[in-house]
Amino acid sequence: MNQILNKIKNQASGFFVRFISPSTTRNLLVLYAILVVPFFVYHESHLPWHYVLVLCLVSLFVGLLITYISLYIIQLYWRETFHPLIEIGVLILFIFALWLAEVLIFEAGTVFLFIFVIIAFFIRILQLTEYARLLLAFCLIASNAFISFKALQGAEVLSAYLLFKNKYQIEEKNLNNWVITNEKEHWNEELQFGFTLPEGMFFYKPDDLTLENKTGVGQIAGLLSFSDHDAERYPFVRIFYFPDYVGFQKDQAIQEFSEFLKIQVSKGDIEDLQEIQQKEIEEFILVSKFWTFYDLLRPRYSKTGFMIIETNNHDKLLLHITENLEKGEIHESVIREFLASIRFRN
Repeated sequence: MNQILNKIKNQASGFFVRFISPSTTRNLLVLYAILVVPFFVYHESHLPWHYVLVLCLVSLFVGLLITYISLYIIQLYWRETFHPLIEIGVLILFIFALWLAEVLIFEAGTVFLFIFVIIAFFIRILQLTEYARLLLAFCLIASNAFISFKALQGAEVLSAYLLFKNKYQIEEKNLNNWVITNEKEHWNEELQFGFTLPEGMFFYKPDDLTLENKTGVGQIAGLLSFSDHDAERYPFVRIFYFPDYVGFQKDQAIQEFSEFLKIQVSKGDIEDLQEIQQKEIEEFILVSKFWTFYDLLRPRYSKTGFMIIETNNHDKLLLHITENLEKGEIHESVIREFLASIRFRN
């Protein structure tokens, strides 16, 4: 067993020695670009081509920069193994990359980091030179992968937000001024719209939301969620605002929302999207349309769709609702409570 491990160690060490020379560094960067660009294009193929181009350039730049720095650090460490500043810096980078990729929010991720630090500590104490070099190279390569992918995701979220943002040239208003009484009654004077927060649900103002939460048709006015830390844990309701001068109509809403759902399917978040027919009870709902889908992120069949309502100012609000399927019910109980509590006068 020791002979096999030593053989693997020597081969891996020899590989890194050959491939960190100056001429080979350039070749590795070219190879990196050739390998990742097709992946970037495939991953973002659901977006318009000019968005795909920008996303690929941003992600490729970040990846090449981190790869070049990683190779340079590996060269330094090969010449001066067990340099404490290099080791501490790489460890901090590795932990940051794990945190950025949200690995540490899971118990298994925390356990992995703990075991990894213990192994690294013993390698350092026992002065196992080859293993220390390989461990440092692993940290840098893994960090590169995590950070590059998060850069791609971040650019994707921004591009999706910009793709929908202000498509109808809406003059955005400050919609954060919600008056909340008794922790339940919510009223927005700007919108002339209010509701009672159902038991177990939490309300997020626009300033409390991320770009991903805000991405959708219209200007985000608020969000109701069944979680105080995850704004998209359903059942949730996102409220989007359209001023009366936009003239937002049913066909536009269906087209824009369908495009939004297609992006979710292309991203691999949902699948098996099926349109359904249902009749709403509330008379103030101008139009509604819903689909069932299978959620790949939270494995279950669920329902999503929108409703359009009109305020006393003749502005329109689009309610994007995502909820669990309940047999024999139009909506989940908390969604029914929310809809029944909607009012247009304070």
